[in-house]
Amino acid sequence: MPDPHSSSASSPSPRSDPALGAGGLLARIESPRDLKALDRSLLPALCEEIRAFLLDSVQRTGGHLGSNLGVVELTVALHYVFDFRRDRVVFDVSHQGYVHKLLTGRRGRFGTLRQSDGLCGFTHPGESEYDLFHTGHAGTSISLGLGLAAAGRHEGNPPHVVSLIGDASLGAGCAFEALNHAGASGERMLVVLNDNEWSISKSVGALARYLTRIRSARVVQRAQQEIHGLLQSIPLIGDKVEHVLDQVREVLRHTIVQGHVFEELGVTYVGPVNGHDVTYLVENFERVRALDGVVLMHALTEKGKGHPNAPNHPERVHAAKPAKPAKKATRETSKIEVRESPPAGPAFTTVFADTLSRLADRDLRLHAITAGMPSGTGLTGFAERFPTRFHDVGICEQHGVAMAAGMAKAGLRPVVAIYSTFLQRGYDQVFQEVALQNLPVTFAMDRAGLVGQDGPTHNGVFDLAYLRTLPNFVLAQPRDATDLERLLELALGASGPFGIRYPRHNCPADELIPADERRPLTPGTAEVLREGEGLCIWALGSLVSEALLAADALAKRGVQIGVVDARFVKPLDEELLARHRRAYKTILTVEEHQRCGGFGSAVLEAASRMPEPGARIRMLGIPDRFIDHKTTREEQLRDAGIDAVAIERAAVTALRPNFVES
Repeated sequence: MPDPHSSSASSPSPRSDPALGAGGLLARIESPRDLKALDRSLLPALCEEIRAFLLDSVQRTGGHLGSNLGVVELTVALHYVFDFRRDRVVFDVSHQGYVHKLLTGRRGRFGTLRQSDGLCGFTHPGESEYDLFHTGHAGTSISLGLGLAAAGRHEGNPPHVVSLIGDASLGAGCAFEALNHAGASGERMLVVLNDNEWSISKSVGALARYLTRIRSARVVQRAQQEIHGLLQSIPLIGDKVEHVLDQVREVLRHTIVQGHVFEELGVTYVGPVNGHDVTYLVENFERVRALDGVVLMHALTEKGKGHPNAPNHPERVHAAKPAKPAKKATRETSKIEVRESPPAGPAFTTVFADTLSRLADRDLRLHAITAGMPSGTGLTGFAERFPTRFHDVGICEQHGVAMAAGMAKAGLRPVVAIYSTFLQRGYDQVFQEVALQNLPVTFAMDRAGLVGQDGPTHNGVFDLAYLRTLPNFVLAQPRDATDLERLLELALGASGPFGIRYPRHNCPADELIPADERRPLTPGTAEVLREGEGLCIWALGSLVSEALLAADALAKRGVQIGVVDARFVKPLDEELLARHRRAYKTILTVEEHQRCGGFGSAVLEAASRMPEPGARIRMLGIPDRFIDHKTTREEQLRDAGIDAVAIERAAVTALRPNFVES
């Protein structure tokens, strides 16, 4: 790893950076050491340069824009006061770590943000010594920080530990567990609460309302700042008078906002402070740095600050979309050439949301639950149409799943719409409260598979492995819009838990079999799309189209292979599998999921229970490694070896020595 303090760091010189111009303050910052060399009077100007840089750069590459625009001053002040070569900083989720990256020697690589082989959109230890963890899920920063503080307690001069967490993340159960322990532990650490009233969507819950009460007492905050400035201008006695008034301010604060929750937990509360006044933040960080125990500084910020749409549409500026990559006419590997994918239809998320609203019109028992992701799961429209039947539980997947179990027990039909990667957080409740009770809860697992720029923290490639082992579950994945609609209807009529997974992708525009010609859909029924000789591909969901592309390419070479849309992982269509084991020499399973424990494993397990010998079974899936972020999902499929080219190559290998080019 290159030394971020060396002159050979990857950031360009000021003159080579057209976004800054010669002589800009940001152009001087190659490391936090350079930041500390600035006079603090220059910090507001530096913050404006950083905000301008982010607005320009992130809107070209794509990325989490709104959250980073809101933490510019906080991040600058933290790096100005603390020395994070020795001190420790943990960013909750870490999607708001772009300013941190800029200040720690990575400005010159910002054009590669979230691109293939470029900067990660989250903190990443492989990029910098200043990044301690590769995180992408919410609510863990206080736990991580407390662990770091406990590890350093025996040092003569232990490092300071800072956890930066948003108000929405603070509502996660893990964050409360950590605060509860931290307040009783006596460890020294600082928790910076970045309160902007938003996660991706508006923050929800009683804690959010409580923080709003504190936020609404801005008269106290403004008065504190004005009194502080006035007293500092009085020579000799200003500091002494201010010390006395600190006690008065505490009384006033408790009068306006009764019963501070944090202080009841043993946490020293400081604030609220203006999170966009960088010099005031520096002064406050210098003060709290000297305090013992756990200190929570409550900073009020504006999500998307500086973006023209932020005041009215903070959710829309949460993430900027990148420019579309140039199209390639063909994809070639050695002698294999595969045509581009056919035109795309609507997004799977859109089909799910539209179908759910249609079904809710017919069934008053249907309720939708999501964990802080109403827009990402497509449920914003549902929430508007059925406000009493929509439940956003915030970043609390465990609670959301358990609440769904309670609803199902009472006769309702809850649908829990959570990204595959986040449902992992509620695994114990899926097991104990849903599967063990055999309750009819439907799980809509969005972003199942590879997700492109978000990378390994968000790839939904483990859900089959952790759900397939649970009795009573039905697990399925549709290949197109019609089957997604049919599976959702089937799930809502089931007597037990039902999981439907679908990718961050569009449905095929051209469906192979019209909706009115499809056979009735029942659990454990696969669909034969093509018959062939020698080899049959059993594909799951999102990779059915890739399997068909591979079959088309082989057909051009005079080889006809079979293609099956498995649809169900649990239960499998064992009757068809037994027939195909007799009819083919090789069955190739393909899935956008980890090989270990996934769909291919289910096929192998089923085959092992069959008494008669049969076809060899080969598996294609995501290998036993984390798939790094790429500019597109298609690149990730290629990297994982599960795109159409890789499927064709695997089929050719399995058919040899009988494979003959026509």
